[in-house]
Amino acid sequence: MKRLSLVIIATLLMLGTTNAQFIKFGAKGGVSSSNVSIDKTTITNIPTLDGAKDFIIEQGDSQLGLHFGLFSRIQVVGLFIQPELLFTQSRGEFVFSEQDVSDASSITQTLTSQKFNKFDIPIMVGWKFGPARIGLGPVASFTLSEKDGLKDKMSDLYDDAGTVDNAINKAVFGYQVGVGLDILKTLTLDIRYEGNLSKLGDNINIGNKNYSFDQRNPQWIFSLGVFF
Repeated sequence: MKRLSLVIIATLLMLGTTNAQFIKFGAKGGVSSSNVSIDKTTITNIPTLDGAKDFIIEQGDSQLGLHFGLFSRIQVVGLFIQPELLFTQSRGEFVFSEQDVSDASSITQTLTSQKFNKFDIPIMVGWKFGPARIGLGPVASFTLSEKDGLKDKMSDLYDDAGTVDNAINKAVFGYQVGVGLDILKTLTLDIRYEGNLSKLGDNINIGNKNYSFDQRNPQWIFSLGVFF
């Protein structure tokens, strides 16, 4: 009976160790460098408070964002799957030019930005060799709130306030690809690129007229995590 008890205890300890290696949990956070990727867009002959104007909207510089959340890692030999749930704040900048229709030389340029608060759910699949990792996978993003500087700018200028709408999708899908490094089985570092498979937005509506306006939100992501 004593030997049987020792065998059972040893088996339970081995199973506990195996499970600890099989699945891990942790928390992570970091910064991102993101922009709202758009094609140069021209919107012509829009009635404003200062007369008819043409607008040119172009992509601006990248902006810093933040993210933090939880992750788990399931690993079998060298293969791993890492689902994550992250709160993310990303930003984008536009160069906004306005020009009087009757005076082509009267060009005014300003910068305006968008800010998004969202939940990101990436699922990375990859290979681990030693402390290093390489992986890729899909990511789903769900917008919680937004501050749309472009919409606000157009609404301030347009002579029928309240009829400007920048159609932002509440759920978009993309992919992430990147590399990582585990340190002393406690810390984990990641560098990833996130691209888009669906559009953040595809038009801006001014006075019940749609103007094509393809928006996407790619970003570089830098993270530091800790295993529980």
